[in-house]
Amino acid sequence: MFGIASARRRTTVRAAATALAIGALATVAPSTAVAEEARPEKTDRVIYWNRVLLDAFRQVGGHPGPLTRGGAMLNTALYDVANSISGAGKPYLTDVPEARWRHGSLNSGLDYAAYTALEGAYPQLDFSDELNTALSLPDAGNQTQKDFGKQLGTKVGNAIIAARANDGSNDTTPYVPVDAPGYWRPTTPGAAPAGANWGKVKPWALQSGSQFRPGPPLGFDSMEKLLASDAYAAQVDEVRRLGGATSTERTADQTEIARFWANDADGTYKPVGQQYEHAIIIQQKLRPNDTSYQTSRLFALLSIGLADAAISIWDSKYTTNLWRPETAIKLADTDYTDKTVADPNWKPLSSTPAGVHFSPSFPTYSSGHSGIAAAWAGILRAYYGTDKISFTGTTDDPQAVGVKRSFTSLTQAAQEKADSRLYAGVHFRMDNEAALAQGYRLAEYVYANALK
Repeated sequence: MFGIASARRRTTVRAAATALAIGALATVAPSTAVAEEARPEKTDRVIYWNRVLLDAFRQVGGHPGPLTRGGAMLNTALYDVANSISGAGKPYLTDVPEARWRHGSLNSGLDYAAYTALEGAYPQLDFSDELNTALSLPDAGNQTQKDFGKQLGTKVGNAIIAARANDGSNDTTPYVPVDAPGYWRPTTPGAAPAGANWGKVKPWALQSGSQFRPGPPLGFDSMEKLLASDAYAAQVDEVRRLGGATSTERTADQTEIARFWANDADGTYKPVGQQYEHAIIIQQKLRPNDTSYQTSRLFALLSIGLADAAISIWDSKYTTNLWRPETAIKLADTDYTDKTVADPNWKPLSSTPAGVHFSPSFPTYSSGHSGIAAAWAGILRAYYGTDKISFTGTTDDPQAVGVKRSFTSLTQAAQEKADSRLYAGVHFRMDNEAALAQGYRLAEYVYANALK
């Protein structure tokens, strides 16, 4: 699997990552341990193709929006194939009743749906090797059944591509900055605002990107009132003390937490990929023998939740336009309170393996890591009917190689991921708290309304 193909017009998915990092982030290659996770297994095709998805994330990098969009395209296509054959539930987009009596090959249908959807989501990549590997795995169907499965999967995949063709994901409307205290500006000179229009992308289950937009930071209805408040000064002081590169108050465990959950650098599976990886770990622990219909429904619900979380959070970010802690601390002499003290040399813990400290290139409120983690936890606890799921999670971050962390509940894992951004120095506590509430509300809505 993932061998090097002959010369092609696009990048093979398992080729070494070469894309330039966004802003100050360095590109890193996935660790050997992670690469081995993607090997062919005697397992459900849904798991196989979601591991392929993680390698695509490592290739394309960037902010969560396009990654979650690709994940939702993949997993809604897989679900619609499995649902067409089983007839067990409501389709996301496409139902092919003929599949229920033609007895087409389920595996073939899943393989071609995944291949088609991923090719549409990431046209710069080539998934031919992954398709060929999947088709070489055991399949009980005869050739006629496989041929029908191919037709079914291709039809479903193309329907997803067509449905997302004009979803706003290619909106390049220029970002117009506000030159005033409190408003976001790049912390890395020349860095472009990432995902400035992603909050306007067509949702997958929500009514709009603003549906679960949190209230203004700390409840203040103007930037000046926020920056003049004692509550804001306390938020700035907390992240200054705990999130700085040279902090003496952050514990060793808090530093490990910050790095375990980061996955900021291109070349990793990114924060979104970590949620997929942990979902796979949990699914394989709890229900490894589920049918493809059951597994595809889980990952379709999860993917819809994560994709809508990215849209919702980016709507919040570019509506509020609040500056990052790094800027707030360095320019504290320009805010509206004398309870913050400017430190032009302050840097966040968050850094590349080369030692370059950075803050992500988009506004801070609300937190992407936190909201996506809450959406993940909310969907999984609704699906499994309990929050108390113990698991040991892994990471792709190059500064936490081999680190594993164990959790006794989904909520605990999401809370730790939210806290990690404070320890990394890239988010205020208010960013994380707002995003957790946002993600949980969103997940409840998605689970209640999608794929019934």
